[in-house]
Amino acid sequence: MKNILLGAASVLFLMSGGSFAAPADQPGHVSPKPGTNTEAMSAVKDTTASLVGRVSAEMTTTTQGFVTAAATSDMYEVTAGKLAAERAQSSAVKAFAQKMVEAHTGTTAKLKSIIASNNIKVTPPAHVDNRRQGMLDDLRGAKAEDFDHRYITQQIAAHKEADILFRGYAKDGDNATIKDFAGTTDKDIKMHLSMAQKLDAGTRSASR
Repeated sequence: MKNILLGAASVLFLMSGGSFAAPADQPGHVSPKPGTNTEAMSAVKDTTASLVGRVSAEMTTTTQGFVTAAATSDMYEVTAGKLAAERAQSSAVKAFAQKMVEAHTGTTAKLKSIIASNNIKVTPPAHVDNRRQGMLDDLRGAKAEDFDHRYITQQIAAHKEADILFRGYAKDGDNATIKDFAGTTDKDIKMHLSMAQKLDAGTRSASR
């Protein structure tokens, strides 16, 4: 009976989507139009965001903190991937972006399932934070010739941050089931980071 109730709760949670399924953008946010951002300014902003993110990831060991960070990362990744699948100039970047949409949609579903089936008392965010909102705006406002480089640069930084987050929680986290999820998922994160790094050289030359 207990398993049936847990299963029903899991299905209801997945059907409702929880906070994970909410639109990534913050309520009322208006993003810049394509071509309105300068590459130099976006590069500075994204570099600063990356440094802040890596420090934050290193300090996350609680379940609530991990779920918040992982959910926010997935919302950013899926939204950024959809943008890149539409706007990227390179077919290789488009293919990578589509893979990121699929992969991070999958990790969101897996984490939602774990939370629901184990009755873990955490509240995921409904929208991206200010930092990821700024990163998405840098992508949306990028000029066509700068888009691929901006996206791949963000992807390298985002996956380095995710590696720190997931590796750290797998080692020191406070929930055994989510620790296992973090450890398994981190293997894919490392693979995605390697893929992004291989694409980086091509996008650098194209943006010059």
